[in-house]
Amino acid sequence: MKIGIIGCGAIAREIAEHRSDVVALYDVLSEKCSEFSGCVCNSLDELIEKSDFVIEAASPDAVRQYAMKIVERGRDLLIMSVGGLVDSDFRKALLDKCKEKNVRIYIPSGAIGGLDLIASAKIAGIEYAKITSIKNCKTLGVNCKERTLVFHGTAAEAIKRFPKSTNVTVLLTIATGVDVEVEVYADPEIKENTHIIHIKGTFGEAKIEVRNKPSELNPKTSYLAAISPLAILNAMDSPVKIGV
Repeated sequence: MKIGIIGCGAIAREIAEHRSDVVALYDVLSEKCSEFSGCVCNSLDELIEKSDFVIEAASPDAVRQYAMKIVERGRDLLIMSVGGLVDSDFRKALLDKCKEKNVRIYIPSGAIGGLDLIASAKIAGIEYAKITSIKNCKTLGVNCKERTLVFHGTAAEAIKRFPKSTNVTVLLTIATGVDVEVEVYADPEIKENTHIIHIKGTFGEAKIEVRNKPSELNPKTSYLAAISPLAILNAMDSPVKIGV
């Protein structure tokens, strides 16, 4: 496999550290790629040409700007900034193009868990889904002296308010197939990012809580989220598939 990565941030560094098959990197801010040598590209077209598997690790805007072009060129695509798929019309058009070109889009679990359970529950029928996220106020860019509810609404509204901090809400919406209720709390005392998922349906009821330590390379990114694409890449290489 020849891997190309869009975005030269913490996630790209984690992947490059663990995988020897990263052959191309591209970032609109080329100076961010200075620590990578020999595989930095000057354009998206150059990255696509050198890669057969592309990882987006930049931003929701990058998904909206580049995803369709990558798929049209017949490359499989792993999307980290799943907030870029919040528009259902865009998402449908992208998936239709995938079918036409016989390629796949991979979405890692990021900072949450239990997606295998959710996939099974969806078959039976999910009637209700909610995610409560608790993050340090600095991560969210708000000021508060104690734990404060700073958002309550839908995933589509959450990703507009906090585009870099609520990708998991869009991920859960896609995974469950229902309109997810979202609560976001800011807390000046905590260092870990906490996500609590609650779903109900024909299958029964489930609650999943994940407390993420921040990435040492970028405290605004959960360490689990930064390494989650590696789990997908490793699973693609393995003859044993667990939970899928």
